[in-house]
Amino acid sequence: MTAGNVPATRWRLRVCYTKTGRPRFISHLDFIRLFERTARRVGLPLSYSEGFSPAPRIAYGWPLPVGLSGMAEYVDVELSSRVTPEEVVARLNRALPEGIQARDARYISPHGPSLMSEFDTGSYVAHLPAAGRDLEEWRAAATRLLARPKLEVTRERGGPAGRGGPAERGGPAERGGPAGRGGGGPGVQIKVVDARPLIRRLEVKELSPDGRVVVLMELALGDKGAGRPDEVAGLLVAELAGDGVSVTRPEGMMVARLGLRRESAART
Repeated sequence: MTAGNVPATRWRLRVCYTKTGRPRFISHLDFIRLFERTARRVGLPLSYSEGFSPAPRIAYGWPLPVGLSGMAEYVDVELSSRVTPEEVVARLNRALPEGIQARDARYISPHGPSLMSEFDTGSYVAHLPAAGRDLEEWRAAATRLLARPKLEVTRERGGPAGRGGPAERGGPAERGGPAGRGGGGPGVQIKVVDARPLIRRLEVKELSPDGRVVVLMELALGDKGAGRPDEVAGLLVAELAGDGVSVTRPEGMMVARLGLRRESAART
């Protein structure tokens, strides 16, 4: 609040950015620290929370799993005075590390819904080694996978520092198998999840010239669970092999998140 209890004007700017190359291995928490330092360094007029420990009013979108490229990620920045979106993008790009780049920015209502609540679907593209199979075999495997009423995968939480969090790893059993069969070590919690309701689209598009199969996925993001492309890729590879044994991240897989959207908006 300003003097006389008049609400301070705040400008809410939504920045779209890419995260590729080496920075894709930066955790979400480290990215938050990096972005806040950068915003301060370039002199953006940040709006701060009140109280004994004021913090910049910056809201981040759905965490990008470590190792994935992001082609259209979002962050909302509240400013105390208006700066043109073009100027904000130019300032950020002068200071952000190689591999992280602001694409564009636009002002939105400061009274609108939170950034996380605006999106409930992530779009991904995965490039998987074709393993000597033709396009029709891959498409048939995807069709069989989607026809299954349940697709159970195991996820791990906790464990020693440096092993990542729930947004950074997990998937079909790779380190210990199903719950109750060894687990992943001291302090690790294993949870069995049905991944089928989290898959909104799975389409095998083509075989690329480098011998990889290109797979498009649309996966749910929400408080009831978030789909993980490494899990879906592992399930697809297992379905193709017909042995029911899947891995967390198929060897040689490359994945990028193309963007975020709201499922309900796509139907209108």
